[in-house]
Amino acid sequence: MERTKSGVVVFPLQKLMVLSLLVALSIVIKRFLGFNVAFLSVSLGFLPIATAGMLFGPAGGTLAAVTADVVGALLFPFGVFNLGFTVSAALSGLCYGYFMHKPAPSKRQIMLCQLLISLFLHLLLNTVLVIPYLKSGFWGSLPLRIVKNVLMYPIEVMLLGLLQRYRPRFERLLK
Repeated sequence: MERTKSGVVVFPLQKLMVLSLLVALSIVIKRFLGFNVAFLSVSLGFLPIATAGMLFGPAGGTLAAVTADVVGALLFPFGVFNLGFTVSAALSGLCYGYFMHKPAPSKRQIMLCQLLISLFLHLLLNTVLVIPYLKSGFWGSLPLRIVKNVLMYPIEVMLLGLLQRYRPRFERLLK
């Protein structure tokens, strides 16, 4: 990622290609290999977005998350397109980029990153966004979403730690 004199962020072609592959991988994992119903989604589609954030920082993580959400919703929809979910995806990509782009984020930083995403984005924002499509309302859908996030949190943290361990291999792709 480079900045021009006017402050605009520019990605060189090789980095843009890697970012595009991560977006495509996220779409495939989330849309085809995940469990998606109207009120709950379980997948490992966050890993390519976290990788984009780790390699390209907050701008790259946000760009990858937004692109994956919009392209995935347009090509392979499983419900009504809602811009709120795109904002949620953008915030998760931003969070991954902010916490994981550091050369060696600590286990505590990785845990905090995923905790913020799980609590504020998955549990609160996404639950509020899914309410119009459900008859159960916020409090009716919250218990199942809490169970899902409590069960997935340690798995997500462990996978983010493994992702960080393989970081030098990923960075070699960009050189």
